[in-house]
Amino acid sequence: MELLERLPFPIAILGTVTAIVAYFVAGYIGKKIIESQNKDHRERYRKRQVLNTVTLVLALLVIVILWARLLEHAATFLGLVGAGLAIALKEPLLAIAGRIAILGGRWYSVGDRIEVDKVKGDVIDIGFFYTRMMELGNWIGGDQASGRIVQFSNSKLFGDTVVYNYTRNFKYIWDEVMLPITYASNVQAATDILLRAGETYSKEFLQGAEADLEAMKDYFLVPNFELKPQVYVQVTSNWVQLTMRYVVDPKKRRRANSFIFTNVFEEVRGRGDITIASQTMDVAVRETNESSSSDREGSRKERVGEGQ
Repeated sequence: MELLERLPFPIAILGTVTAIVAYFVAGYIGKKIIESQNKDHRERYRKRQVLNTVTLVLALLVIVILWARLLEHAATFLGLVGAGLAIALKEPLLAIAGRIAILGGRWYSVGDRIEVDKVKGDVIDIGFFYTRMMELGNWIGGDQASGRIVQFSNSKLFGDTVVYNYTRNFKYIWDEVMLPITYASNVQAATDILLRAGETYSKEFLQGAEADLEAMKDYFLVPNFELKPQVYVQVTSNWVQLTMRYVVDPKKRRRANSFIFTNVFEEVRGRGDITIASQTMDVAVRETNESSSSDREGSRKERVGEGQ
């Protein structure tokens, strides 16, 4: 009691200490509950991040309320100080607001594949100030990891930045493989070979893609899309271009390409009526009248010279 009486602001000080302790206790208990009820590590991570954000905001709000009552007479001074801090800490505050928007609006989560400012990667962490992702591409082909960690501020999302999410709501993308064949090839047979390869690859997850598309219709006005593989034919100046469109897990696009082309080439090699085309060029060489006249004139001068 004597210690409390000696404190200048006992309620505010004790309330602040209680709020800080409650923040850590709630985080610890909440983490244990989340880990015991969720087996999916992505869902556990997302819920822990939400819990940390909510408990921190509540603790800070309680502390501000406790001390605001004691500083009523300094409202003008604190307003000026607050305005100065808001300007000085604009980016960090926007970054925290960005984190809240990311988690609340579910723009993306850990494990999602996204593209921001032409940088593509898999999200590995969403902090209070920064989002980190494992970079894809750059000098590595086929949408595979380069090994570099890309970090950008959460405040970036409030500008004109466009965020592409490859796996949110609908976990698949459409991809295309192209097969050029000669004009004399059996187009229908080549089309059937492409379709068989595409259907063989996509049959395992086609039902999942259809379920995801139906679930999206509960939240968005999504048109009907054809999810089964389709082949389109185009005649070019060098060959007949067959293009197959199919759905694929964005994280397995390179593997899908390899599987489809391996199956297609294996079947094409066993047939005599399908030939894979390559770019060709016809070169015509002819002697012009001008060059012929120059050659004849040169020959005449040589003969005159010999006569002299």
